[in-house]
Amino acid sequence: MTQSPPGYQAEAVRRLYLGIEGAMPFIPLLPLVLVLGLWQHADKVWLLVWLAIAGAATPLWQYLVVRRYRAQSPEPVQGARWGRAIVLPTTVDGIVWGIAGIVFYSPDSLLQQLVLLALVVGIPAGSLFVTSWWPPVFYGNCYPLILLTAGGLAYRGSPEQLALSIGLVVYAVILHQLMKKAQAVAMETIALRFEKQDLIDQLQREKAVAERANLAKSKFLAAASHDLRQPLHAMTLFVAALDSYPQAPETRAMIGNVRRCTTALESLLQTLLDISKIDAGIVEPWIRSFSMAPLIQCLGTEFALQARPAGLALTTRCGDLTARSDPDLVERILRNLIVNAIRYTAAGSIEICCEASAAGIVVEVRDTGVGIPQDQHERVFEEFIQLGNPERDRTKGLGLGLAIVRRLADLLGIRVGLDSAPGKGSVFRLTLPVGDAATVVEAPPVLDASNAALAGSVVAVLDDEADVRDGMRILLEGWGCGVIAAEDAETIIAKFHACGLVPDIVLADYRLRGNTTGVDAIKTINDHFRTDIAAAIITGDTAPERLLEAQASGYILLHKPLRPAKLRALLVGLEQARGIDSPFPLTSSAPPALREQPDLRA
Repeated sequence: MTQSPPGYQAEAVRRLYLGIEGAMPFIPLLPLVLVLGLWQHADKVWLLVWLAIAGAATPLWQYLVVRRYRAQSPEPVQGARWGRAIVLPTTVDGIVWGIAGIVFYSPDSLLQQLVLLALVVGIPAGSLFVTSWWPPVFYGNCYPLILLTAGGLAYRGSPEQLALSIGLVVYAVILHQLMKKAQAVAMETIALRFEKQDLIDQLQREKAVAERANLAKSKFLAAASHDLRQPLHAMTLFVAALDSYPQAPETRAMIGNVRRCTTALESLLQTLLDISKIDAGIVEPWIRSFSMAPLIQCLGTEFALQARPAGLALTTRCGDLTARSDPDLVERILRNLIVNAIRYTAAGSIEICCEASAAGIVVEVRDTGVGIPQDQHERVFEEFIQLGNPERDRTKGLGLGLAIVRRLADLLGIRVGLDSAPGKGSVFRLTLPVGDAATVVEAPPVLDASNAALAGSVVAVLDDEADVRDGMRILLEGWGCGVIAAEDAETIIAKFHACGLVPDIVLADYRLRGNTTGVDAIKTINDHFRTDIAAAIITGDTAPERLLEAQASGYILLHKPLRPAKLRALLVGLEQARGIDSPFPLTSSAPPALREQPDLRA
């Protein structure tokens, strides 16, 4: 034991003391058993004296050592010292028992011999496991007990007693060999524990490194995404404004090409944002009963047009079924699955079917595409995994569509099943809870999103990017709005005072100059004009913590780059809500008519 590492010694001693502590209530009982067995065959005074020592004094000594060990919680380097501390009382206990083997052995009483020898043989065997963690305790206790008894028998000199003495010596040798094996097993157990702990520590270190790397990646993506979204947002606004002017056919075709490029880039950035929004907890399900047939029919009509140029037949099949979930998020799951099916089906058909089962409402997206190997069924739901796109063709997306599907399914508490094999197509399956047809919520009314609905509205635009301010001003003025734009709340308040106006709507970027936020700016404007002005936050941030902060503000949250159609719908909704006693606050918790739905695309 002295050559073992301090950590091993400390662990061995810890387990030794734990074993002794567990056996402590039974240690005084063994001397009592011996005294009771010999009470009619030995001197009672000697029995009582021996009982006081073996049944009280030495157990108390051991108890005090164990108690001090527990109270001090020694360092690993002190393990050997505490191992030696318990050897002395256990050795004295062994000597006391060895004396009993000499004094109380009666050659004339077979019962007395049996009781005494049973304890002499049984105590060492019983303590073998507990003391194997620290063998000196075993040797100090058991050798005096056995060898003193054997010596007493040999001293008496009869052939039977001499043979019994030799038998006890042989027994001691056997116990010694067993102890060596038990100690080896004990040390191997401790070594395995430390190896396991080392592996756990190594995994924790590697996990910490991976988490730091993931955090750095997320911060980089958030920063890069924000810096990319600002000019892209401005470009989208300028293209939309430019498109409203009369143009020559060649110029209009060129504008169309620019629009397609900005739309593609927007789609890629939006997909990255979707992951951040789900991970940040921004996407909150609105669970309710809804009819499946209109949803499936709408998806079938929309995607049939996309599948036709690829030579694919897209069909739908759905009865009069009612499910209970968030229909918007279910729709986005199905959109991603259908887009995925179109991308990876070169020929054949795609079917969207919905039917009732014992488990609930089962919705399946079936295709006759390339299929997925069995060992890749879980992997395809990971981020940036595209089995059939080694060249990273951007027209096939980023490999985040199915990752978003898995996240949204987990958010809704539903399971996404997959049956697929190479060359045999794929079946993605959702199982939704059954809803109550009597409680189906009607679709929200469609707002009038024409330019006429915005004529005369005065909009305050807060953004720290001059290009974004100019793009918003040109676009909104083309819709008939009055626009005052600035980079901070104080400047925009001064401009409104100079014009003698009060803003009807405030559109504020979330991150402004001087470590202020759009929420702070809106509050400053409201406090100055002493009114609650309809407002929305527009952000290019994708960092989860920023999204949560913006979400907590209570204002409608939109993301750059912002499509003109969505911006116009927002402004119309805010403008119409100003003149009515709306039952819904214009916040992120409002129903879909007035809040932005997560733009979760494949």
